[in-house]
Amino acid sequence: MFGRRFGSCGIYCCIFAVLGGNFAALTQWLVPVLTRANVQGRSNYVNTSVAIHHHGSYQNFTMDLEVHVLSPLDKFRMNVGYFVRILNSEKWIYNKTYDFCRFLQRPSVDRFGALVMDDLRQHGKVPTGCPIQPERYVFKNVTLNRVKLPPFLPETNFGFTVNCYISPKNEKIFRSNWYGGLRRVIL
Repeated sequence: MFGRRFGSCGIYCCIFAVLGGNFAALTQWLVPVLTRANVQGRSNYVNTSVAIHHHGSYQNFTMDLEVHVLSPLDKFRMNVGYFVRILNSEKWIYNKTYDFCRFLQRPSVDRFGALVMDDLRQHGKVPTGCPIQPERYVFKNVTLNRVKLPPFLPETNFGFTVNCYISPKNEKIFRSNWYGGLRRVIL
């Protein structure tokens, strides 16, 4: 009995030593793994495209996203919604609309959006304020590995939508649907 306890303790001590004595390194997170996406821009405002590439395992993917802004964008709103799949139904757990220009100035307006923008920033140029001038924004080899979600969320399939509307008529200029799964990782 003592030997079994000592063996387990020895294994934990070895892991602790390898990790530099830092138990925080064993923190569990959930990361999104994208399987498919559909993006659509309004031709007189924005053209968009996305390609998801899987490399071997389900969790090993990269995404290429291109957003070509065709005319100056100012005073527009973004709606973000998130759902999880439970059995054969979608359970919406998040739906928020906010001023995108304000978000660019203060990303804390939407925590999830800030996580995604931080990851995109590592792979290309992200606008910093409005008006957003006509330009082609290209994000290559995006993995979303930096998007770490809290472990209390279910490890399940998910979907989220991102829609943008321009004032004054709330005209939809961008629409996207993203699908994938949340997978638990230990960091």
